Amino acid sequence: VSSGQKTNLHTVTKAIKMAGGITPSADIRQIRVRRLTRAGTEQIIKVDLWQLLQNGDLNQDLVLESGDTIYVPVADEVNLDELAEVTASSFSPGNLKINLIGEVVNPGVISMVPNSTLNQALLAAGGFNQGRAETEEVELIRLNPNGTVTRRQVQVDFSAEVNEETNPTLLNNDVILVGRSGRAALTDNVRGVLTPFSPINRILGIFLDIFD
Repeated sequence: VSSGQKTNLHTVTKAIKMAGGITPSADIRQIRVRRLTRAGTEQIIKVDLWQLLQNGDLNQDLVLESGDTIYVPVADEVNLDELAEVTASSFSPGNLKINLIGEVVNPGVISMVPNSTLNQALLAAGGFNQGRAETEEVELIRLNPNGTVTRRQVQVDFSAEVNEETNPTLLNNDVILVGRSGRAALTDNVRGVLTPFSPINRILGIFLDIFD
């Protein structure tokens, strides 16, 4: 989003949504909110949206005050090929932390061995919620070392061997977003099943809002 923009919206993510969302070059770990205190001094507040998206830390979605300025820095470039090599190396983390959000049987953070795949993560979470999940494709969201976020749609094929198109190897802190089927979404809207006050639904909504 553009820097130097003042807003009187309620939270950082709502302001980012109104400004057009996060760009691929944004460092979402190093967002700053500049605030003028009553004493006339300037206060700089750090916001790490990755902690919000990965760990559910809703405290990162700072409540804004009138006159606040949000600065979203541009990240340094990252070599994705080198990132994959480091993840597979002997000095990478012993286990991967993968977060599954949405219509799986057991959503949340799971621990997996290095070089695990998307299919393995979906199965480890109990598989899709039958009758509710969008089973044809999921979204893979990845935080790069420079703070940028890469996101892509992956066609699901549980019979596939390891490949980048339908069963990619996962990296530490990857997020897999499993959406609702059209029928489930319609039913929920009619019944009022989902409420904006649920923490899980709020985080899911933030994903959809700021990365669109």
